[in-house]
Amino acid sequence: MKIKYLFAGLQVLLLAFSFPPAAPTDAEPQQVQVPAALAATNSWRWPLAGEPAILVPFDKPEKNWLPGHRGVDLAASAGDAVFAPQRGRVSFASVIVDRPVLVIDHGSGFKTSIEPVSAEVSVGDWVEAGTKVGQAATGAHCSGRCIHWGVRLDGEYIDPVLLIRDMRPSILLPLNE
Repeated sequence: MKIKYLFAGLQVLLLAFSFPPAAPTDAEPQQVQVPAALAATNSWRWPLAGEPAILVPFDKPEKNWLPGHRGVDLAASAGDAVFAPQRGRVSFASVIVDRPVLVIDHGSGFKTSIEPVSAEVSVGDWVEAGTKVGQAATGAHCSGRCIHWGVRLDGEYIDPVLLIRDMRPSILLPLNE
């Protein structure tokens, strides 16, 4: 069952930091839209220093079982510092198949996964946004050239860039009003 997320108002969102689900529909799933103000107010940041180049953007498939890219690949070299993109608790730090993976549970349904990363934190550790959590490592499709950053909201993958950048179209207003 697909759940469509609606944002009743920025004020409610910022105060409660919750994303109430709408009633299920038979319509095709829509991409979750995250207000840009969430980034500034809640301190979401890139998991690498500065603003890394996006090598492969988010590409959510129409159906969960179809191929897609459920995160973004950010340019990084093995050994680059990796930082917590938001405050949270480390819920996983181990190897999955051929790569080291780090998962941070931010609460309110948000979970970040970063791979490949050699973790310098342990399961159960609390980290603040911007805290160094490890180093870019090797393994999987990002080996030696990037890290893969995924974010899930209540189990559904969302585009992590929406937590950082304002992706809304610009609106020009009249000068004389």
